[in-house]
Amino acid sequence: MPGSFLKSGAAVKGVLPSWAHELLHDSLSARGCFSIGDDDITDEGYTIRYASPWFCDLFQCESSECCGKRCCNFAGYNCMAGNSNTVAKTLGMDVQEAKTRVQFALEHFVQQGKMCRGTWDKPSSGVGYALVLASNRSGEPFVCEIVLSSRSELRTNWGYTVVLHRDATNEVPVRKLLEAACPGGGFDQLVQQQKLRFLRRFISIGIDSRSAVLCFQQTALDMWTGSVIAKARVTAANAQGSLPASEYLLEQDRLSTQQSFGICDCGVTHEGVTIRYASPGCCDLFELDASDLGGARCQKVVGYQFVSRHVGALAAQVVMDLQQVKEGLQVMHDSIIQEINLSMGSWDKPSSHFGCALGLCYKAKGGTFFVLEFDMLSRTEPHTGWPYFACFHRDVTHEVPVKRLL
Repeated sequence: MPGSFLKSGAAVKGVLPSWAHELLHDSLSARGCFSIGDDDITDEGYTIRYASPWFCDLFQCESSECCGKRCCNFAGYNCMAGNSNTVAKTLGMDVQEAKTRVQFALEHFVQQGKMCRGTWDKPSSGVGYALVLASNRSGEPFVCEIVLSSRSELRTNWGYTVVLHRDATNEVPVRKLLEAACPGGGFDQLVQQQKLRFLRRFISIGIDSRSAVLCFQQTALDMWTGSVIAKARVTAANAQGSLPASEYLLEQDRLSTQQSFGICDCGVTHEGVTIRYASPGCCDLFELDASDLGGARCQKVVGYQFVSRHVGALAAQVVMDLQQVKEGLQVMHDSIIQEINLSMGSWDKPSSHFGCALGLCYKAKGGTFFVLEFDMLSRTEPHTGWPYFACFHRDVTHEVPVKRLL
C-alpha cells in the first residue's frame, strides 16, 4: 500500500505535515499509544525505553514501572504474571492450560519482533503484527493489538523498535484469542484476519506513514540525546540533582573544548565503546562526519587501531624506532581501556569513577597526529533508564607533545 511502513525505511527525510502528528495523538493507535525500545529482542521480548502517556493510560501504569523492563516480563503485556487464577476462572479453563495459551501468543509476538529486527546499520523493512493477552492494573484482561517496526535513528545511528498498541477486545474477544492460541487452533488465521482489518483502517484514515515515521525518529532522537543534554543544562542552572553541578556543566561545554564529546553504549571491548552520538565539536576535532563516527567502535575510527595503520609515518615524524612506537601505542591503548572499564559499573549501578586518560589520535584529512585528553564517566539517563557512557575530548598537544607521550 502506498506510503506504508514497508516502504518507509530508515532514511526518511522531509518536513512533517500536520496530519502526521496525529499519529501520536489519536489517528492510528489508540490516541498515540506506543512504546520505543532497544532493537535487542529475545525470548523475553524487547527492553522498553520509552512509554507514551497513552501507553501508560492503556495499561494503567507509570512510565517508571515499565521502562527498563523486558516487555514479556511486564505485567501489562503478560496478564498471567499475576492474574492466572482470575483469568483461568473467568474463561473456565485450567490454570496451566490458560498459562500455556497466553505463552503461545507471546511467543508469536517475539517471533514477529525477530522477523522485523534487521541489523544495527540496516533495519529490516518488515513490519511485525501480533495479538497478545494483556491486562491493566485492575487485572482486567484484554486483547492487545501490537504492530512492530525496526528503525535506525538518523543522527545517532541507534537501532530501535517502535511498537504501536491498541485494545482490540471488541473485535477479538479474550476467549476467542485463547481458544485459538494452541497448535492447530487457527491462531495464525485469526491474526491474519485481524491484520487485514488493521491495514484497511490504516488506509481509511489516510495516513502516509512514510512521513509519519518521522514522529518516531524525532522522539527517539530526543530520548537518546536531547534529554541527556537538556537535563544537564537544567540541573547545572539550579545546581540540584544527584550529581554536582560541575559534572553537568562538563556535559555542556565548560571543560570539553567547544562541546567536543560523544555519548556511547556501556559495553566495552578491546575495540573500545560503540559511539551513538558525536557532537559537532567532536566531528570538528577529529575532522570526521557524524556518520563516520556513529555506530563505530571508538578505537577503530579515532584511537589505537586507527593510528596503528599509520605507525610508519608516526615513527618517522618523531624519529623513533618503529617497534618502540608500536609498544608505546599499546601501552596507551591498555591504559585507556582500563580507565573505561573503571568508569563503567553495572546496568543498574553506574560507576562513580571519573576517568581520565591521554591517547594519540590521527586526523586523516590533515594527516596530523595529536595528543588527546579523555575525560569519561558513565551515567543512567533518568527519564529512560538508559545507561550511557560519556566521553569528553580536548587536544592537549601544546601541553604534552606527541614524542613526549610516546
